[in-house]
Amino acid sequence: MRSRLVPRRIRVWLKRLVSAGALAGIGALLAFGLLWLLFPFPEARIAEARAGASALILDREGGLLAWRVNATEEWRLSVQLDEVSPWMLRATVAAEDKRFWSHCGVDPAAVTRALTQNLTNRRRVSGASTVTMQAVRLLRPRQRTYSTKCVEAFRALELEALASKEEILELYLNLAPYGGNVVGVEAAAQRYFAKRAADLTLGEAALLAGVPQRPARFNPRKHLEEALRRRAYVLDRMRALGLVTENQRRAAEREPIAIQPALGGVAAPRFADYVLQRCEGGVLRTTLDPEIQAVTREVTRRHAAEHPDVDGCAVVVIDVASSSLAAMFGSLDPEDPQTGLVNAAARLRQPGSLLKPFIYAAAFDSGELTPARVVYDVPVTWRGYRPRNMDRRYLGPMSASQALRLSRNVPAVRLLDRIGTDRLSRDLKRLGIEVPAAEERCGLSLALGTAEVRPIEVANAYAALARLGAWRPLRVLQSEGDDPLVRVYSPGAAYLLLRALGAAGPSRPPRPVWKTGTSWQHRDAWAVAVTPRHVVTVWRGRLSGREHPVLTGARVALPLALEIAERISGPGPDTWSRPEDVRTRRICALSGVPPGAACPETTEDEYLPGLSAEAPCAIHRFRGEGGDRRVVTVWPENVTIPHPREAETPSRARASLVILSPADDAKYLLPPDGAPASRSLHFRVHPMANAEHVYWFLDGELVARARPHEAVPWLLRPGRHELVVSDGRSTTARIGFDVAASSP
Repeated sequence: MRSRLVPRRIRVWLKRLVSAGALAGIGALLAFGLLWLLFPFPEARIAEARAGASALILDREGGLLAWRVNATEEWRLSVQLDEVSPWMLRATVAAEDKRFWSHCGVDPAAVTRALTQNLTNRRRVSGASTVTMQAVRLLRPRQRTYSTKCVEAFRALELEALASKEEILELYLNLAPYGGNVVGVEAAAQRYFAKRAADLTLGEAALLAGVPQRPARFNPRKHLEEALRRRAYVLDRMRALGLVTENQRRAAEREPIAIQPALGGVAAPRFADYVLQRCEGGVLRTTLDPEIQAVTREVTRRHAAEHPDVDGCAVVVIDVASSSLAAMFGSLDPEDPQTGLVNAAARLRQPGSLLKPFIYAAAFDSGELTPARVVYDVPVTWRGYRPRNMDRRYLGPMSASQALRLSRNVPAVRLLDRIGTDRLSRDLKRLGIEVPAAEERCGLSLALGTAEVRPIEVANAYAALARLGAWRPLRVLQSEGDDPLVRVYSPGAAYLLLRALGAAGPSRPPRPVWKTGTSWQHRDAWAVAVTPRHVVTVWRGRLSGREHPVLTGARVALPLALEIAERISGPGPDTWSRPEDVRTRRICALSGVPPGAACPETTEDEYLPGLSAEAPCAIHRFRGEGGDRRVVTVWPENVTIPHPREAETPSRARASLVILSPADDAKYLLPPDGAPASRSLHFRVHPMANAEHVYWFLDGELVARARPHEAVPWLLRPGRHELVVSDGRSTTARIGFDVAASSP
C-alpha cells in the first residue's frame, strides 16, 4: 500500500512544484513587463553617448594633422563593430564576460559565484557584471551598491531585448574607459598605437582589453608593466576558452608594445579649425597634401621674415581638377596669444584689383570684348563718381589685354558699367563669393575691390577660371563626393581671360597666370597664381587693418605666390588647350574689331563665333577724294589721344612703366664663345618712371630690385622669356623676347 502511496505523493509534489514554477515564471514575466512599461529603457541615452565625438584630423595620406577633445574634455571616437580588429572582440569577451554570447544580459552562474565569494570573504570580491550590464552602467554611471546592481540587471535585460549581441558589444567598445580621458577602443588605438582599431594586433588588443577593469591601474601610458601583466592574464583566458592557439598566445606575449608619446602641437591648427567648422567630429581624412603644405609653410615663413612688422598672412592652395583644398596657411605664429587663433585665410578683406578678371570674363562671355579690342583709359564721371587710376594718370586707348595686365581702374569701371553690377554680383555668387548687389552699397566701385572677400573664396573662384569657367564647391574631406560642375562662363570666355592675363599659348612658354591686388591705402596685398593644376592665393596685411607702405600685391604677395606655384608644379598639363568655341580672325590692329575698308593694318585675334561683336572698325575712315584720299583715325569724343612725341616727355613717362630694353618680341643671338660682356643683356625701364624702386620678374621669378635709372644685367639664356617690371604698387609692364644659340 505504502509503496504505491509514495510515488503518488512525489508525483503530486512534482506537479505542484512545476505549477508553482510556471506561475512564478509567468509572474516574473508579468512583473518584468509591468516594470518595463513603468521604466522603459532610455534609448535616447545611446544616441547621446555616441554623440560628442572628438576630432582626429588626418591629411590625405593618413598622417596626423591635428586632434581636438570633445566638449567634456574626453578623447572619444566612435567606431562600428566591423571596423574593430577581431582580436579585440575575442579579447574583450575573454577578459570581461566569457558567456556573453549565451546569457540574456545577466549571467546566473556568475551571480552565484559572486555572492558566494562576497559572503565568504565578507567584502566585495566579485561583481558578476556582464558586458551588457557594464554597457548600461557606462550609459548612466551610478554609485556601486547592491541596489544599483539590481537596477543594472533590469536594464541589461531590457537592452538584450532591444538590441542584438553585436550591437551591445559595439556599444560597450565605444563607451569603455581605456585610461585617463581616453574613451572607446578607436580612441585608445589612436592615442596609444597611432593606428585604427581595425589594425590592432593580438598583443595590442589583449593589452587594451584588460584596461577597462581598472583604467587608472592598467593605463599603458603610465603603468606599462601593470598593463603587460594584465595582458598576460587576458591571453591566458583566451587560450583557456579556445579563442587562440598556444603558438598565437606565446607570440602575442612576446610582442613588444611601443606606446606613442602624448600628442603635442598640431601641424596645421588653422586648417583644423576650418575643417571642424564644416564637419562634425570623428576621424576626418582631409584633402590636405602634406608635401604641398610643407612647401607652403617653408616658403611663407621665409618670405614673411622679410617684413616682420606685417603680422597677417594667408596662403590657400587648391587642386584644380578636384577642387580640393591642398594646403592652407592662416597664421604666422599659431602660439601667439593675440593673433595665433586668427585664420586669415577665412577673414574678410578688401581684394583690390582681384575682381577685375571676372568683369573681363563676363564681357568676353557676353560678346562685349575680345582680348585685342580697344578700351579707353580716359577720365569719366558717373553721377558724381569719378574713378581714378592708382598712378593718377590716364593712358588713353589700349587693348583689353593690356588694360587687364596693367590693372587700369578706369577701363574696368567703364566695362562694369556696360555689363552691369547685377551681372557681376550674380557671377560672383555662383563662384562662391557673396558681395552686395545693391547699387547704393557698392555700385561701380565693386570693380575696384570695395566689397570684402575671403582668400579661400577667391582661390576657389579662380579655380573655376582654371577649370575653364566651371565652378565646384570646395572639398576638404576625402569622403566628400565630386559635386556637379556649375557652368559660370563658357570655356571660350574663360580661355580668352586666361590668355589676356598671360596664359601660355602656341608662341609662348608655359608659365603661371597671375593677378595682383592692392586695397585702398595699402591695407591689403594680394596675389593669385594660376596653373592648370593648382591655384595659389596669397594675402598679406596687418591683422589690425592698419595700412603699411610695403603692402602692395606685386611687392610682398606675388613673389610668394609664384614661388609656391613653381615649387609644387608636377606632372600634368602645363597650359590650357584652346576650346572648340574659340576661333581666330583678322582684326584691325588698332581697334581690335573686324577691319573696315580704311583700316591700314590688320592682325589676328581670338574670338567667340556668334558672341563676339561683328561690327567692322569705325575708327579708321577715308577722307578726301581722288589723289587726296587718305585714312584718318576718328576717336570717340570723350577720348583724348596724346601727341605721338608726348611719350618722350617726363609727364608721359610717368604715366606708366615703359621697358626700353629688351625690345618686345626681339630676337637675340647667343655668341658661341664671346666675352661675358657680349653674352649679357641689360634690362632698362624709362628713367623718369614714377617709382622709387622697380621690381624685375623674369619668367615668373623676381630677379632684381633697382631704381628706375639703374640697368640690370642678365646673362643670356636660350629660350623664350617673359619680362615683367612692377613699381611695387599696381603698375606693371610686360614684354616677351627670344634668345637663340648661334650655330657652331
